Amino acid sequence: NDTAWTRRFFEALRDGRQYLPPLHAFAMHFYSWGTRRATFYDAPTARAQLASFDAMERAIVEQRAFLDHYERLLGVDRIELIIDEWGTWDQSDLHEEEQRGRFWQQNTIKDGVAAALGLNVFHRNADKVALCNLAQMVNVLQAPLLTAGDLCCRTPTYHALQMMKPHRAGRAVHISSPYVPSQELSVSASVMDATLALTLVNPDPERGADVVCIIAGARPNAARARILTHHDVNACNIPGNAEVVSPREHAVRCDGKRISAALPPNAVVQISVQLETTTTRGTAETRGLEA
Repeated sequence: NDTAWTRRFFEALRDGRQYLPPLHAFAMHFYSWGTRRATFYDAPTARAQLASFDAMERAIVEQRAFLDHYERLLGVDRIELIIDEWGTWDQSDLHEEEQRGRFWQQNTIKDGVAAALGLNVFHRNADKVALCNLAQMVNVLQAPLLTAGDLCCRTPTYHALQMMKPHRAGRAVHISSPYVPSQELSVSASVMDATLALTLVNPDPERGADVVCIIAGARPNAARARILTHHDVNACNIPGNAEVVSPREHAVRCDGKRISAALPPNAVVQISVQLETTTTRGTAETRGLEA
């Protein structure tokens, strides 16, 4: 989040030019650096790495404000902000890299939680970010898939991405939360038709949390939930033993406008809430929502 670099870039782009080439987007990379090898974290080092997602959210807000300023200054249409490399980057294990390739990195429940924290940031800033993606898909850094010979397994990051698919094509819902920083509790929500997708993340590796969400602007009818969690912050899947960390059904209560669930440590909970709708000319509608 180097706003001084952003300022120098756009001022240099403007200086001496009578014509500006089309500038569609400005890319920011934001890695969450770790201080341990992937499966050697303890509670303090895991908390320190995951705290970077608050810094990433600040970076998005600040860089978007700079882009808005330079759009006006340069007289150009919207310059989109994209985060086309993000995710966890742990210390390298040279022996593993010799065996498996450069930047090969095991993927633990910590990384699944990190993926959910990142996606929650993007959901909360859907008006600011046009594109956001992990840099690598297979084996390298925070990869959704790991391979060994002819075997393959889904990582906790894969499961976090898969669990949060209900947000796709939805409309972001405003969140009012007392939890700042989000390392105490990270939340995002979206609505599509009469279904509210609600993601709760407890990134703390030691403390659980009982969470109550109040839905303003609509009344929940029913809710169901899935959870990704493991008590060991270093728990991971490996080819041949791919179900150590995987999603399962989770208890959730729907009481009036209140949705409540218990979140153990290292937990991602995805809740699908069916909302009461009003019918206008045969079309089911939901009013403006706030979670």
